[in-house]
Amino acid sequence: MVQVVDRVGALLRAFSDMEPELTLGECAERSGLSKSSAHRLLAALAEIGLVERLQNSSWRIGGFVVQLAAIRLSHVNLRGEVAGQLRALGLRFQAATAFSVPNGSDMIYIDRTDSPLPFAPNARLGSTAPMWAGAAGRAVLSALDPDSRAARLSTASWETLPDKVKASVRRDIEEASVRGYAVDRGQFFEGVAGVAVAVCRRGEPVAALSLILSPDRLTPSLIKEMSEALLDLANRASAASHLPVAGAHRVRLGDGLERQPRLLTGPTHDPSSHLR
Repeated sequence: MVQVVDRVGALLRAFSDMEPELTLGECAERSGLSKSSAHRLLAALAEIGLVERLQNSSWRIGGFVVQLAAIRLSHVNLRGEVAGQLRALGLRFQAATAFSVPNGSDMIYIDRTDSPLPFAPNARLGSTAPMWAGAAGRAVLSALDPDSRAARLSTASWETLPDKVKASVRRDIEEASVRGYAVDRGQFFEGVAGVAVAVCRRGEPVAALSLILSPDRLTPSLIKEMSEALLDLANRASAASHLPVAGAHRVRLGDGLERQPRLLTGPTHDPSSHLR
């Protein structure tokens, strides 16, 4: 039993932020297992959601690991420090809120609050979206170096987008990297727009803070107010948890700290609506 646990541990440790997706051969090589042993363990782990097999036959960490991480994150200062204050911003701007983390090429939403307005867009706890599709993911992408950004965008869903749309998304990401926040005007999810800021640890984006509302409310003045409030919150969270904010408004503290879209939107009473 101990030997099996050790092998599972070695297999899961083969994945990293730099290599979130691995082929069977890479899994075997990095874990020190034979291909047959690695395949048997991966198949067993996939049954309980610890890993997932992708359409290109490569593997990545599964959604259940992210759920376990969300439990663990409930005791981490960053999320605990942000939750109440992000909720207060939602009430101030009459918007839904979301705290999300990158998972491979997706964002997963691990904390959220509803908009106080009826029939307003919201995000569903545990839902995922491609990084390119919303403000949270674009904020995270804007904090990555060009090579890492390209790797996160190297997905089947991204490649199916028209060149013109991909160029537009890239421009949005570049603009976000300069100003420190990302804006989603509802390009991919009807009725859902928002503003998001990435928070980094040791130069890597680890989370995004979002305010979500309907596109018709997203005026230039409101974007300015919301972005300033989110950046201020992210800075204060950084001061409390020793994490820097991504982008142009990043603060430096101490030494060295600086699936296809399924976010179908709808009114708050619609159980199929998802969070962004």
